[in-house]
Amino acid sequence: MKKRTCFAALMLTAALIPGGAWAQETVVDVGGGASVSIKKDAPLKIAFFSEGANNSAMQASIDGATRAAKELGWQIDVFDGKFDAVTQLNQLQNALNRDYDAWVLKAVEGNTMCDVATKDALAKNVLVVVSVLSICGRGANEGEALWSPGTLAYVGGAETPQAFFQVLDRMGRENPGLQKLGVFTGPELNPITKNHEAALKMFQAKYPDITVVAIARTDYSTPSALEKAGPMVQANPDMTLYYTAFSNLAKGLVPVLEQAGLTGKAKIYDNGATAWAIDAIKDGTVAISSANRLGSNAYNAVKAIERARKGEALPRAIGDLGEPLVEGKPPTDPYLIDAGNVAAYQPEID
Repeated sequence: MKKRTCFAALMLTAALIPGGAWAQETVVDVGGGASVSIKKDAPLKIAFFSEGANNSAMQASIDGATRAAKELGWQIDVFDGKFDAVTQLNQLQNALNRDYDAWVLKAVEGNTMCDVATKDALAKNVLVVVSVLSICGRGANEGEALWSPGTLAYVGGAETPQAFFQVLDRMGRENPGLQKLGVFTGPELNPITKNHEAALKMFQAKYPDITVVAIARTDYSTPSALEKAGPMVQANPDMTLYYTAFSNLAKGLVPVLEQAGLTGKAKIYDNGATAWAIDAIKDGTVAISSANRLGSNAYNAVKAIERARKGEALPRAIGDLGEPLVEGKPPTDPYLIDAGNVAAYQPEID
């Protein structure tokens, strides 16, 4: 009798599923012969793990992910990794016990998050999409090699060494001869920081006449850049070039140059193409910036989960705008934003 009662309870549970039918699931291939089963039609519960939340770039990502989830009628919980690998790892481990159907992960540090994202989540039947910051030692790769087996896909490509090198290469070509360069970059263990520095090594090998005089590490925020810019500019008033790993850093550098009376005496080559940077390109304060579509990236990372559960065969590497990411092609078009095309570019980051 007890067995019949349990079976009847199960039947009743099935009948109460929206639509009055058995729940349907889609089996999603995540590579290496492994798969995840995900509800096909019912609303999903997902987690979005951001590496931080203290600047406009992170907020653009969070906004993009939450906008996609809202459109789909899904529950989304956002976790701020605070640029700390231990904090984010604890968040991932705790999330394994919270019945999430899927994760979107922007890793603070790719190797630290590898096993929990590709093995532990898989064991819990959680579908994982990796966004922007590749994991498992693949951050310096290009194209499909950015994807880690055990996950659905990698979404990004505008943050690889080759992508960042495009900005540096443009700087080298436009400024021949002896030059002094100041660099503003991010936290040491951050995968994007590592890619900036890999691009910088490529640049130094190609342009030996341009000497890197100073490097400042920041948390990618404007206050951090403002704090670091003062001593760098004061110690190097003859600096001819600056490379900023994100537009928030250029925004912190510019007022220091102005206060020192050095505006126009050094060119700034930037990454991020925020709304501020677009205005700075228009008025000549910044020479070049690279397109950064973090809102679209996070939006399409969430949408990739929906595409997969509807049965679509996705590429393992997806660009910021949802298209297949192809090695050797610009990650987004246009990628370099300058005075010639700035009027047509719509920034996604304030």
